[in-house]
Amino acid sequence: LFAAVASASALLAAGSANAVYVNNDGLGQALIYPYYTVRNGNTTLLSVVNTTDQAKAVKVRFLDGKNTAEVLDFNLFLSPKDVWTGAILATADGAMIKTTDKSCTNPIIPTAGQPFRNYQFVEDARNTVGVPASLLAMDRTREGYVEILEMATIAADSTFGKDVTHVNGKPKCSMTSDAIATNTTAGVSAPSGGLFGSESIVNFASGYSTSVDATA
Repeated sequence: LFAAVASASALLAAGSANAVYVNNDGLGQALIYPYYTVRNGNTTLLSVVNTTDQAKAVKVRFLDGKNTAEVLDFNLFLSPKDVWTGAILATADGAMIKTTDKSCTNPIIPTAGQPFRNYQFVEDARNTVGVPASLLAMDRTREGYVEILEMATIAADSTFGKDVTHVNGKPKCSMTSDAIATNTTAGVSAPSGGLFGSESIVNFASGYSTSVDATA
């Protein structure tokens, strides 16, 4: 899958290297959610919509607000016309993503949620003298922004497309695990757009909320 995605993406980039632009209609191959926070009792709710009749493989990335260090990423597979939702919640020392959505992910997000990580903070500190302990703390994961990047279009009628498409509310997800050596290149093509996203920052204690569409 990942070899096919890389090949398809390379072909796309070669043909349209100068064609990146903000789509005011809110649809695109890349979505930027400008801010998430779990500070001061806030929760951030995310959604991404596949408006097309083809399945999609997308990369979901969470980056901290201090220095855009990645705190978590995973691959998400969207059915045709699919909507994926998740919530960024506070933990004892940082933040995590939690979802009850059935769409396939790799790795699988635990039912209890997947905590964010500070691996990149620690790696950066290895090459820098005198880094304050506060810059290595999980507290940095409590605010930042989110990117969702389309990696590939998956033909809905392909074996792979059928595997990641919901049937009776749930896809099989039998071809999305690293542990399964299955040829998933058939039906995989270059990103084609059609993604839409939005987010809401909600404070349940105060009743306050604010929402914004992702930049596409």
